[in-house]
Amino acid sequence: MTKTLDQIISTRRTVRHFDATKPMTRAELMPILEAGRLAPSAKNFQPLRFVVVLSEEERTKLHAVSQQPWFYHAPSYIVIIGDHDKAWQRPHCDLTYVDTSIALTHMLLKAEDMGLGATTVAAFDQEICRELLQIPAHEEPILILAVGHPDPAFAGKEGNPRRKSMEELVTFI
Repeated sequence: MTKTLDQIISTRRTVRHFDATKPMTRAELMPILEAGRLAPSAKNFQPLRFVVVLSEEERTKLHAVSQQPWFYHAPSYIVIIGDHDKAWQRPHCDLTYVDTSIALTHMLLKAEDMGLGATTVAAFDQEICRELLQIPAHEEPILILAVGHPDPAFAGKEGNPRRKSMEELVTFI
């Protein structure tokens, strides 16, 4: 059965426990990367790129960016890099963070649609990541998406389904 977009949005949860017996492949990651590529950006400037960390050797090196124990067990990482020089500029800031976040959201929803687990990593050492991936100064590693097959032992036990009510969030004027 194919899920509707509403079902994908309402059932998506953070997954931090991955099935160690199922490594990720390039073919599995391509639809997720395509969803990020197709995401809208301010003035369609597309100030981002993705670095996929898939090999065991490179994943092990990337572990240096995080102190979270679960991070070491993800079978793949997609580092979302923003280019401040290519982003649309407001008078006091650029929209790189907005554009990369929109791409990340598309990627999270696509992973859910594919039955994969994923989590956003924002708390990581950007300078170590920059050095490991040789990211130039005008670019910034903004987010990391950890993706893999969910560990069945944790099905339905991860994420925080509690959401604020519409009354808490919405004001009509």
